[in-house]
Amino acid sequence: MYLDSSFLTIDAGFQPSVGRLLVAEPFMNEPYFGRSVILLTQHSNLGSMGLVLNKPLKLYLHEILEGVKVEENIPVFCGGPVGSKSLFYLHNLSEVPQSFQIAKNLYLGGDFEWLMDNLNAGLGTVAKVRFFLGYAGWDEGQLLDEIKNQSWLVTKMATEEILRMPGYENLWSRSMQSLGGKYKRWAEFPQNPNLN
Repeated sequence: MYLDSSFLTIDAGFQPSVGRLLVAEPFMNEPYFGRSVILLTQHSNLGSMGLVLNKPLKLYLHEILEGVKVEENIPVFCGGPVGSKSLFYLHNLSEVPQSFQIAKNLYLGGDFEWLMDNLNAGLGTVAKVRFFLGYAGWDEGQLLDEIKNQSWLVTKMATEEILRMPGYENLWSRSMQSLGGKYKRWAEFPQNPNLN
């Protein structure tokens, strides 16, 4: 899918908020966050939380949870280095009880038993939910410092597209290319310049 400027754009204010994306600068060489795109699910003066969208694990939901009866392999993503044994999920199912709205048509968590019952019943929820192990977290002021130090670009995306978008592995480079100008050139920058 080609990402045009209506899909992903730089936020001129560079202010993080719930529902915005953080795109790693190309020079960040870190196992969890290098070339990552993170959806902010929480942001306040006390700290921030997000889920890495483009780091699929070599795991499927039925391998980490008992009782998954869906025949389709449901991938699990690495949400970040904190709480790596905790399962998080994004979805566009407004009817999930106790879910937290991140943006229009995008929710975090909610009643897990309700979700699993509907998943196992084959009610079309597989394509409407993404699962993550762990999350990315920042203490008070830490994220703003990292943005000032040019570790992250704050962007906005048509959030209803987050669950539908194919090719999560290429999300970072496609995001950079779609921003044009110097960002398009950054998409071609090698992850490890020493290997070039």
